[in-house]
Amino acid sequence: MQYKRILAFISFLFVSAFLVYFLIYLEDSERKKKAASIPIELPYTWLGNINKEKISEPSGVTYHPIRKTLFVVDDEGHIHEMRPDGSTIRRKYLQGRDLEGITINPKTGLLYVAVEDDEAILEVHPQTLTILREFTINRLFEGKTLLKKGGMGMEAIAFIPDTSHVEGGTFWIGNQSVSLKPNSELSVVCEVVIPIKSSDTSETEGTIIRYHEMDFIDISGLTYDSQADSLILISDTTNLLVELKRDGTPLHRYLLPGNDQEGVTLDGLGYMYIAQESGQIVKLADSRLR
Repeated sequence: MQYKRILAFISFLFVSAFLVYFLIYLEDSERKKKAASIPIELPYTWLGNINKEKISEPSGVTYHPIRKTLFVVDDEGHIHEMRPDGSTIRRKYLQGRDLEGITINPKTGLLYVAVEDDEAILEVHPQTLTILREFTINRLFEGKTLLKKGGMGMEAIAFIPDTSHVEGGTFWIGNQSVSLKPNSELSVVCEVVIPIKSSDTSETEGTIIRYHEMDFIDISGLTYDSQADSLILISDTTNLLVELKRDGTPLHRYLLPGNDQEGVTLDGLGYMYIAQESGQIVKLADSRLR
């Protein structure tokens, strides 16, 4: 009899401990979710505008870790290479395409440029700035239109390397939308597989393999934070910088300084660069905790 009472008491303690742990877990989850939805001030030091060339309407920026330089694209179809101090190295006109974002494959050093309206990605050689290949993205995912033809279009791009992936990694793109109302164009980030290793044809198609719908409008820039293994999204209209896990979980939401923010990149050395449509390339000392 005594044995049964002890056993019942131990069972009671176990269940009580489990319930306490479960309640703490729920409370912590709710706290993190609430913290991720409320924007706070971005911790940074403003280092100023480095755009010495006076690039007209820059729309995307990426840091090249091999060349230790920045590549910038603009709305008029130019691609520029510059040093981190803003001094120009070279620039080239890319067929008058509407260039809206740029990223890099750090393994090969090749650049990938997002073209709005066409929903295409151009593969560009960093030394010659010539277009090597063009990939068109299928607008559908499991029968659902994510990239509306004639809509606001693809506005941002980032590449995430993955040595275990057959293509060496995947791309993430941001679709711009100015409304969250039902039946409006979707404000989404999409993971896309492009045959950059498995195909050598000059033109082929990319496929959306998953997407996350955002609760804010105007995704204007996108980059990958390799130190935190998270996506960094910026929104021009709402002046937001959002950290997002690849599974779609929001981590932090910051108030973004400046105006007309169209592109963002990190150099892995503690600096963030923001391309502003007003003509500035703003350099910040990034003080986010990671």
